[in-house]
Amino acid sequence: MNSDYEQDWDVYFCYLEDTPAFISVDLGYFDVAPLTDKPHLIEVAAGLLTTTADGFPENDEWEKLEEIEDMLVNSFEEKLEASFVGKTLNSGRRGLYFYSGDTLLVEQMIDELRQHFPAYTFEHQVQEDPNWEVYFDYLYPDEESLLRIQNNKMLRLLEEQGDQAYVPRLISYSLYFRSKKDRAAVVEEVTKSGFEVVEESMLGSDKEVPYKLVLSRESKADEETIYLVTEMLQQLAIQHDGEFDGWETQVVQEND
Repeated sequence: MNSDYEQDWDVYFCYLEDTPAFISVDLGYFDVAPLTDKPHLIEVAAGLLTTTADGFPENDEWEKLEEIEDMLVNSFEEKLEASFVGKTLNSGRRGLYFYSGDTLLVEQMIDELRQHFPAYTFEHQVQEDPNWEVYFDYLYPDEESLLRIQNNKMLRLLEEQGDQAYVPRLISYSLYFRSKKDRAAVVEEVTKSGFEVVEESMLGSDKEVPYKLVLSRESKADEETIYLVTEMLQQLAIQHDGEFDGWETQVVQEND
């Protein structure tokens, strides 16, 4: 495994073929994939026994799905040295996705799964995917979903530290641009909305987006407020050939 890899699982809600879905994905592979020694995609799907109107499992089936996942992941990792990269849940189906170099024992391990869980039906397929297109194009979140994931991570961290989200405080936001002209255009736009420029600097010329911009504005740090502001800044960055790189704030506790 690449030494730069760090496991980073998260989950997001989306629609797959117009049906509601949850996708869990190991974001940690984004910076190291594709792994050249694991060009084969293995997909295993389990049909749910009971479903809600939205195609998700009833409460009492979650534990059994976790048992299926644990057995399959342990088996694939131990016998194939496979990388478990993501899973989907939609339309009465749980899908599990792996990349591997060796696929010879896949049939045998799926048969073992059927023996341990005879009430379930399992389907699987193995295909060549050396560029990990399924990981990047299907499992990995789009920009909007990734923004929600990153926001939620920060909000959870603040909550764990006793933050009072409803209390206004200064929040800083970082953006990067390919040109000074694009950065200036965004500065002109956001200052009309009450943002202050904290920093304008330039990284090394070897960077793809070297022009850094840090903004600040006072606001609450609740989920709705944070999402509205970050979505607006992300769209502005995209429109001006830039990238939105997240936000920071101080923890405001009850006695502050």
